[in-house]
Amino acid sequence: MARAILQGGDEAGQDGRNRVDDIRTGGYSPTIRKRSLSRKLVELRKNCGLTTTQVQLQLNWSASKLNYIEKAKWIEPNSDAVADLCELYGVEGRERDALIQLAREGRQRGWWTKYNDVFSNELPGFEAGASRIRTFETTLIPGLLQVPSYIDMVTRGAGIEGRDNAVRHVDARVERQKILVRETDPCQLLAIMDENAITRIADPGIRKDQLSHLIEMGARENVDIQVIPVTAGIYPGAGEVFELLSFPDPAERDFVFLESSFDDRMLEETDEVERYQARFDRLSAAALSCAETTALLREQLP
Repeated sequence: MARAILQGGDEAGQDGRNRVDDIRTGGYSPTIRKRSLSRKLVELRKNCGLTTTQVQLQLNWSASKLNYIEKAKWIEPNSDAVADLCELYGVEGRERDALIQLAREGRQRGWWTKYNDVFSNELPGFEAGASRIRTFETTLIPGLLQVPSYIDMVTRGAGIEGRDNAVRHVDARVERQKILVRETDPCQLLAIMDENAITRIADPGIRKDQLSHLIEMGARENVDIQVIPVTAGIYPGAGEVFELLSFPDPAERDFVFLESSFDDRMLEETDEVERYQARFDRLSAAALSCAETTALLREQLP
């Protein structure tokens, strides 16, 4: 398995930690198109020296309309609204056409929109356009690595009733995982989990399916899996779970996704992202290497 470090392109140490090579990959996602369009429109407004209030007054828009556009909260980007902003900002020709095209692409519906009852946010859309995902889990197997039987168990444990609902959750989450195995530019995944996520799988059949899958996925060039053993005690970086996403376009900022029972948050400020990058590095240093993790998983197979 070819792997590398997360920070500054440094090479991995001799213990085999963090061996994912820093290659540029990515997939297509309307969610990323919306985010890119919003970012470009904000830049154009600021370059013109206009405040949001001035734009609202000149276009006779409500404050919420411009806010939704600039925060990428619009569900389907409106080409007419983009055209109005281009005219106000003095954008013409090919640049205007490119922005209109971004709006059209952002209106396309990703596969995840069919599962609005499963996904309460647009994280799958961001994952579909990510080139690298770093994730840390304490209680559960990372979602991108869960097998159907495990997903079904977790779904039932969450109190979701009805066989049809359970099947939809399994189908949606399996579809989400295809970013790791697509033929063109598969997403890089660096997953760190607490050993407790494994020991909580009480059913021998599910345990065997899940651990076998982790071993299989960990053998892929684009996937790193590290386990923090119970013997590590209280380790640096312990705490809330998170997902850190990076994108192939250098203009697209990394962001941290935090999910809880109450709400979801996206952290995009540079200092926030750097804090979680550093935390991920501390977690990786506390974890077993990829090779050691594979050995542990084989030992724990029923």
